[in-house]
Amino acid sequence: MRLSANFSLRMVVNGRNLDYLLNKRGSRSSASSDDSINSPEAKRSKKYDSPSKVPEREEDEILTALNMSEELVAKVQKILEKLEKLDTIEMSLKKIESKLANLEIRTTDLEMFKEEAKKDINDLKDGANFTGKQLQEKSQELEKAQAEIADLTRKVQKHEEAVKEIESKNLYLEAYSRRENVKFMNIEERSQDEAEDTEEILRGFLQRELGFVDAQSVEFQRVHRTGKGKDGKPRPILARFLRYKDVQKILSLGHRLKETEFQMFRDLPTEIVKRRRAQMETFKTAKRRGIPAAFSQSQPDKLYIRGRLWPVGKELYAAS
Repeated sequence: MRLSANFSLRMVVNGRNLDYLLNKRGSRSSASSDDSINSPEAKRSKKYDSPSKVPEREEDEILTALNMSEELVAKVQKILEKLEKLDTIEMSLKKIESKLANLEIRTTDLEMFKEEAKKDINDLKDGANFTGKQLQEKSQELEKAQAEIADLTRKVQKHEEAVKEIESKNLYLEAYSRRENVKFMNIEERSQDEAEDTEEILRGFLQRELGFVDAQSVEFQRVHRTGKGKDGKPRPILARFLRYKDVQKILSLGHRLKETEFQMFRDLPTEIVKRRRAQMETFKTAKRRGIPAAFSQSQPDKLYIRGRLWPVGKELYAAS
């Protein structure tokens, strides 16, 4: 754009003999000084030497126009520089507009994302509220179930206690029904080939080992051997007496078997025997110390020391 303007301006000036005027302008001052030296004749002859020369007045106008054109060129040059700056600014504006367009697109995308996120959050809140409600309902149901379980547990415990009590009562009834029974251990047994009168053998044992004076007159409901002998020992003899008083008399003589291999004891249910065994050490300790101790007659698994029920597992101290 700058080159085309300069070129046009130069063409106009050349049309008016610009080169000549420039030379003329440069030599005008020197010509005036030559006029004072040369003669009028020389001037007159020189006047007609160049008929194609431009008149002096017209030269001044052209020089004035030339000066104006130079100023115009300078102004045009400044305008062109400003236009170049405007082109640069325009390009920058286009880039900014492009960035703004991209930013607007991203803003729109963000707005859409925001709306979707807001919707998702609302959905999550609704789901959380629903889940919280379900959780509350489940918690209430669980608390109710736990209360029912606790109630059932208490009932089961009561039933278990009732069952244990019934079992103990049945054991006590069984022990009572067997109160006339006494079991004798290690009484010599005849060989299987020989017939044995077990009742007579027992009467002889009562009279000989226990010193029971009524041994021959005592009445039995039944006398027989039971179970199997252990380690080659004789089978036990189980005797069922007719009268419980005779059982009491015979058991009271049990201390006479202390230094012998013989044993006798009441015929009790196996469960009661296990319960008594758990307290037998305490019972023997009390006896050694001379402390009154005895198992109950009606409840044979209950140990009483000094007339008080003794808890199972409690140790017997010297001060007891």
